[in-house]
Amino acid sequence: MMTGQNQKAMVAVGMSGGVDSSVTAALLLEQGYRVIGIMMRLWNGNPDQNAALQKRESQEKRAREIAHKLDIPFEIIDLEKEFRTKVVGYYLSSLKDGQTPNPCFVCNREIKWGTLLQAALGRGADRLATGHYARVIRRFDGSSALLKGVDAKKDQSYVLAGLSQPQLSHILLPLGEMTKEEIRHIAHRFGFGFQAEEESQDLCFLGGVSQELFLDTYSADSNRTGVIRMVDGQVVGEHNGLSNYTIGQRKGLGSGFAEPVYVLEKDVLNNEIIIGTKAMLGSHSMIIGNVSWISGREPDLPTRFDFKIRYKSGLLPGKLIKLNNSEYQVFFDKRVRDATPGQFAVFYHGDEVMGSSVIQRVIREGS
Repeated sequence: MMTGQNQKAMVAVGMSGGVDSSVTAALLLEQGYRVIGIMMRLWNGNPDQNAALQKRESQEKRAREIAHKLDIPFEIIDLEKEFRTKVVGYYLSSLKDGQTPNPCFVCNREIKWGTLLQAALGRGADRLATGHYARVIRRFDGSSALLKGVDAKKDQSYVLAGLSQPQLSHILLPLGEMTKEEIRHIAHRFGFGFQAEEESQDLCFLGGVSQELFLDTYSADSNRTGVIRMVDGQVVGEHNGLSNYTIGQRKGLGSGFAEPVYVLEKDVLNNEIIIGTKAMLGSHSMIIGNVSWISGREPDLPTRFDFKIRYKSGLLPGKLIKLNNSEYQVFFDKRVRDATPGQFAVFYHGDEVMGSSVIQRVIREGS
């Protein structure tokens, strides 16, 4: 049912040509909002620029077709320069520092709800909507809270955990209360004709090529070879670039060991991979940097949260304490295997996202 309030509000929908953003636009129209479609044109690093162009044209064509079907204005906004500087630049810089970056987290904070949001507001929109599976609720005091999506398998609150109150105040996430299966049924009802989609796990700017090939093309220093050492100092092999390894990795370390070995640490100063047994892997504690609190206010510390240390990780209960004005320490209830410098730690209280911070270092045990 359309309401007078909705009829007066203009919403820009970030469209990708996929089912989620298409259903987002359709649902908001159905609810009575005035909807415009905007699509980000981002940089694609596939060295085969013809392949990159074909993929872009296919996505843009699909988004245009959906906008035409819904009879809404549609515009492509060129954000290639901003994306390459703020997201790809961050990614390459983090890899050179021996960290494991999360470009999607940064893209949401800096591009989608940074540059794209400002473009939407500049075009008269009141809100920017996307097809993310998360929820934003408005509190009585006017502030916003970020919650997990209802569909636990699709929840994307982790990658939105770096957003600020001003950014959250302009967000609409209509899919947060729904499951993926419900979205497919709605897409069918609107006649969008989507087939079952494969969920891509690759970074969008890799353009379908391997990270190693991408780095050979744009950051050859990141693939500089070096030695692999056991924790006792024994050299046991050669690596093909620190950027191609992450903490907890087992593959690519050679063979002939008495028991399986894993990456324990990346020594950037000496360009070395440090490996050891499973018993040496993991920690009960890590150091994180400045915290971005969703509310804008730091709670009384120490306090307990559930932590996610990467997008696909489970929730890890623990305690957060403040060390000084720029560092905090997390103490996990149980030994955690894959905490990795450069990744984002996100803190939850029940379904609510409380804050986030970059993992600076892990207190390694068992060595």
